Amino acid sequence: MLVKGNKKWMYLSLPFNVSTGSISTLVTLQILDIGGNALTIGYVMSLSNAVLIFASIFWGMAADRFSRRKQILISFAGTSISLILMQYSNDIIALASNYAFLTFISTASVTPMNMLIMETEDKKHWASAFSLYSFLSSIGVLISLLVSSVLVLFISIRRLFFILGLVALFTFIIGLKMVPEPQIPLERVAIIHNRESFLIRLKHLPLFFLHLPSKNSFKVFRLSRLTKKPINYVPLLYIGIIIFYISSGIFNTVYPAGLYVKGLSRSLVLLVISIGMIFQIGAFYISGKLTEQKGEKRIAYLSLLLRGSSYSTMGLVAIMMSGNVLFIALNSIFYPLAAGIAYSLYYTSSSTMIFKIVGERRQGTGLGVYSTVVGASLFLGSLLSGYIVHSLGYGMDFIIAGVLLLIDSYIFNSLEEG
Repeated sequence: MLVKGNKKWMYLSLPFNVSTGSISTLVTLQILDIGGNALTIGYVMSLSNAVLIFASIFWGMAADRFSRRKQILISFAGTSISLILMQYSNDIIALASNYAFLTFISTASVTPMNMLIMETEDKKHWASAFSLYSFLSSIGVLISLLVSSVLVLFISIRRLFFILGLVALFTFIIGLKMVPEPQIPLERVAIIHNRESFLIRLKHLPLFFLHLPSKNSFKVFRLSRLTKKPINYVPLLYIGIIIFYISSGIFNTVYPAGLYVKGLSRSLVLLVISIGMIFQIGAFYISGKLTEQKGEKRIAYLSLLLRGSSYSTMGLVAIMMSGNVLFIALNSIFYPLAAGIAYSLYYTSSSTMIFKIVGERRQGTGLGVYSTVVGASLFLGSLLSGYIVHSLGYGMDFIIAGVLLLIDSYIFNSLEEG
């Protein structure tokens, strides 16, 4: 029986994120261990991002037609199966295939878990419920990274995949008892009517399709709109978001590999990523209030400056030195600034700006355009990263990503609402 206000099921997000939180870094390192290179990593991550677009559409539509409970449990079980099978991935093709399936199946739980919060909590408690859910998910990712950084000292990454698969299996078994079935299901559109639900949904997965956009939906990018203020606010905001996700794809796809190639052990690579996650969790606690005080445009501008300069600095560090103590120390400083503080501030400010647009305009069209450009940008950034590293090296890859964000900061600073 469904009991209003029962938050126990939300705690499943912690072990589930423990099982998946370190996977992208582990897959990157495993590609290098079995003979791959930066190009290979770019291809594998691009495939994953392409699958992510399809999965977002498929599972989003399924959430309106299918049992929330069953979809969440399918995601837990499928994630477990995929992770367990990854230990048998002896070549790049097998690893890429398993990772693509993991991306597809793990995505299934994102929307229904957000919907369940709204369906099982009174509206006045939605903000605190979403805050708890976000906190548990973030802690799960952090635990995954920290535990993985220790375990890789003693076992292979393949064996670690198996252990994480068992964690997902445990989540599924517990979920059989804990995941509720709402008596009166809501439609997905309800998510975009509440600021907290919207922001948390985009934080977990930056793609959200109410329906597929048409060709006419992209008329917002017409040159006549781009050159006139204030009607260029929306297209310039979208362009700024496109640049952000291209830059993120260029940097994040190969950053763990860059640390590894530059001399860090697998454990230290995971530890640096963990430090970034710690700062991100802490920064999210102040990002909302800071954004309200200073304004979304100002915070987005400053966060892009910080992220861009941090990326560029790490690029210079990668060019000038390898995995000595100073190299580790500088990455342990600038990566948390970029992936922790700057990201949380940018995410909160930019997502709030998108929320306002979606609330004021046709919701399906606005979200469809946003999700399409984000998905395409992630795909392009991941694909470009491999070619940039192959041609120019890891340091230049990081610098290019940083310069893009510095250009992006100018775009956000020039935004003027009508």
